[in-house]
Amino acid sequence: MMLLADNYVDRIDFFRYLPQTDCAECGAKNCMEYVEALRRGLKKPADCPHLSETLYYPFQVALNADNLLPKFPCLTVPRPGPPGLVEINTPDKDSPILISGNNIHTQDVITSILGTTRSPFFLIFADTKGDTVDMAVILKNLTAEVISKEVAKSGIHERVSHQEVIIPGLAVAMSYEIEQSTGWKVTVGPICAAELPLYLADRWLPPGGD
Repeated sequence: MMLLADNYVDRIDFFRYLPQTDCAECGAKNCMEYVEALRRGLKKPADCPHLSETLYYPFQVALNADNLLPKFPCLTVPRPGPPGLVEINTPDKDSPILISGNNIHTQDVITSILGTTRSPFFLIFADTKGDTVDMAVILKNLTAEVISKEVAKSGIHERVSHQEVIIPGLAVAMSYEIEQSTGWKVTVGPICAAELPLYLADRWLPPGGD
C-alpha cells in the first residue's frame, strides 16, 4: 500500500468561520458538534441560520477537499516544477498575491483549489528546490530571502496597487522576516490549501455566473 503525502485536510479550521454562538438552532448542541456533522455530511452550511451566504460555497469546497485534492506519494526526492509568477483568472491591480513552493505536487494542489473559483489571483511559486512547503521550511529551502527574491523577480510590484502577500500557514515563523526583507505586509494563510476558499470567502466566487 502506497503511503500518501499529507495534504493537511485534517487541519482545516471550520470552527474559525462559524458565528460560534452555540445557539443550537442548526439542530446540533453547539458549533463544534455542528462542525463534526458538516464533516460527516450530516449537516449543510445552510443549516446554520447565522452563517453568511457568502460562506456556503467556500464551505462546500473545503468540505470536499478529500475528493478535490490530488493524491501523491510521500516523496523521497524533491520534484521541482517551474518557479515564478502565474496568473489565475486574469488578475488585476487589486488581486491577492499568494505565495507557495515549486514542488510539482504542491503546484497541482494549489491549482486544483484555484480551479474552484472564477476570482482572479496572482500566484508566485518560490524556488524551494522542489521541496513541498512543509519540507522546505524544515530544510530552509523556503526562507524570507527566497520569497523576497522571487517577489522582486516577478515584477509584481508594477502590477498591483497594494503591497501584501499571503504566505502558507506552515511558513508563519518567517512572516516578520519576509516583511522586513520585502517591505510588504505579510498575511499568514491557512495550513491546508483547501481552506483558502474559507479564508478568502468574500473573494471566492463560484465558477460561472456574471
